[in-house]
Amino acid sequence: MKKAYILLADGFELIEALAPYDVFCRGGIDVKSVSVTGNKTVSASNKVKVEADQLFENTDFSDADLLYLPGGYPGYENLGNDPKVGELVKKHYADGKILAAICGAPTVFLKNQIAFGKTVTSHSCCAKEMSEKYNYTGKFIEQDGNLFTAIGAGHSQDFAIKLAQVLAGDQAVAKIKNGMELK
Repeated sequence: MKKAYILLADGFELIEALAPYDVFCRGGIDVKSVSVTGNKTVSASNKVKVEADQLFENTDFSDADLLYLPGGYPGYENLGNDPKVGELVKKHYADGKILAAICGAPTVFLKNQIAFGKTVTSHSCCAKEMSEKYNYTGKFIEQDGNLFTAIGAGHSQDFAIKLAQVLAGDQAVAKIKNGMELK
């Protein structure tokens, strides 16, 4: 069974974190939400409180197939400014594992000097700064090797399904789509 971790910082975008969590569960992927705040309760950008499955400091990420970074303001900035997140993301990418970020979260790569020159997308508010070190496209979803990016909240479900397909295959995606009435 494939393993995915979703990192949660205060100010994360609710749908960008919970839609993938739901899709991954439906696809038979072992998914855990991980708080980087030192507290299991994390506040979304819309002030909804979510209890993470576990704390960053108590998590062994060595079994991760996918590391997923949701956007949301100021969530993505909180992720990008956290040195322990930066170290984890660098190692995960260097190990050739799947690294995914949506909305403003691709800026975490920029702040940590990861994957310069790769093709990416992100929320339009970050397009200019992302264009300085990346091939920024503005497409809904981009994949460049093991790096996956998406433009924003409205594409959370499609992005999650794409990642589930990579992790669990076409049969899992068919099951997900059937259960969600997606044809």
